[in-house]
Amino acid sequence: MNTFSCSLGLEARLRALQGSFSQAEQRVISLIAADPRRIAHISVTELAKQAATSTATVVRASRRLGFDGYPALRLALAAELSRDQTTSSSPLVADITEQDSPQQILQKLLAFEVEGATATAELIASDGLDQAINALSQARRIDVYGVGASGLVAQDFCQKLRRIGIACQTYGSGDESLVSACLLTSMDVALAISHSGETSEAVDALQQARNAGAFTLAITANARSPLARKADCILLTSGRELGFRAAAMASRTSQLLIIDCLFIGVTQRLPAARDALKRTHDVVAAKRRR
Repeated sequence: MNTFSCSLGLEARLRALQGSFSQAEQRVISLIAADPRRIAHISVTELAKQAATSTATVVRASRRLGFDGYPALRLALAAELSRDQTTSSSPLVADITEQDSPQQILQKLLAFEVEGATATAELIASDGLDQAINALSQARRIDVYGVGASGLVAQDFCQKLRRIGIACQTYGSGDESLVSACLLTSMDVALAISHSGETSEAVDALQQARNAGAFTLAITANARSPLARKADCILLTSGRELGFRAAAMASRTSQLLIIDCLFIGVTQRLPAARDALKRTHDVVAAKRRR
């Protein structure tokens, strides 16, 4: 495992993974996030005592964060804190406030979305991506479920897949999703997108698709959510959102990153996809010239 050699800061990684920890592990993570400077100088036994858990849980949480063990985590904390002290200026990563100027908003959004996309890229396991792309490229039919901002991502994915000749559909209501899901078979794939993993329309549709025998995928920030429990394959996104949560900014960016990766992966594996892309481009271009 890495000893924190990636560009993503530890704080961002903690936020991105927070939904996937057990309660005991979460207590350990909360202590680390609350005072990393102090944790960098205490023993595994002391941290376990303060978190009211075992040393094995501390070690397990350290490994879940990508380290070989607790000593490697402490070294990473010390290195991160040392780097922060020598940095003359820090990026604007705080939540947007009512007093921010348009330029400050732009800089904060840039830093925030880059952070979220980087965290998402590090959360995605290569075997999970391979499994998802294999299933999508072999599917007879694909259903994609999402509500609100996640619904826009679902529409984007369906539009992309239809460009390469794949039968894909998304739906505007929960009833339509359920009706379609119950007609899927073992030759089909159902993908549900929800940042929280608790959107009832997406959860119910994915459960119905699973009952029908379809392969089920979930894109969510919460590995322990009801949606994740319905999925054969989970693709995790970064867990943090801006203060303006209703806009679903960072979650949408992370979801689109995964969608684009899945689309390109499927396109690579289907021999006719490139020809389909060219034909669909040419027919639209010809219409515009008229």
